[in-house]
Amino acid sequence: MKNISKKRNYKLTARRARINTGSIWPSYLVIAIFFTTIGFGVAYHFFNGGKSINFLLTINDLEEFSMEQEKEALALKLELKMSRISYEKIAKTLKETKEENTELKESVLFYEKIVGKRKK
Repeated sequence: MKNISKKRNYKLTARRARINTGSIWPSYLVIAIFFTTIGFGVAYHFFNGGKSINFLLTINDLEEFSMEQEKEALALKLELKMSRISYEKIAKTLKETKEENTELKESVLFYEKIVGKRKK
């Protein structure tokens, strides 16, 4: 027990600890700048020195090209639809004209049977 009491006395009677109140923020700032530059260097190396940015720009260009192609395809589809509608309209008119022509031929044949054939 004597040993423990001596330690306590020694701690209590020893000189007080000296506290340094000077600022050390400049050294912390230098350390932060150092690790920040190392981080940027590692990121630059990891991303192949900006090649990934070129890859992203290429993707963006391809997306814009794809959108332009889609607009062009939509315009062509609309034009095709309009052509198809006009074709259907022409086909319907042709069918009606053929029916009318057949009716007229039948009428001409009927009148030729009644009146007789014309002489040329």
